[in-house]
Amino acid sequence: MSIRPGFYSVRQSGSDQDPMDDEAWGLAMLSHFKDGRVVGVDQGGCRVSGTYKNRPDGGIDLHMIYDLKCGSHLPNGAVLEADHRIEGDLVLAGETVTGGHQLLDIGLGPMFISFEWLAEGV
Repeated sequence: MSIRPGFYSVRQSGSDQDPMDDEAWGLAMLSHFKDGRVVGVDQGGCRVSGTYKNRPDGGIDLHMIYDLKCGSHLPNGAVLEADHRIEGDLVLAGETVTGGHQLLDIGLGPMFISFEWLAEGV
């Protein structure tokens, strides 16, 4: 199985929250996956870009670039005083890209993430 191309809601929850509690989750970003490329945005002006490869176990390998704007609020409560770029590699489990949750750290502190498929892409 591989990630279904299209638009996804990527939700996040702090690592100190109960991931089984629906109220713990907030929208982190809207992302589009297709043909090995991913792009996305969040409500704070962060732009996300990167590449992905499907894994034999149903997960995906991601290389992500996060361009955060000055004034962005981080999951740990800090506020950025200047524009900031984070680049890194992530491995998402198959359960994560099909609605489950996973604990990870993209360089902003530990958080849970969850994907929800929304619509076909163009």
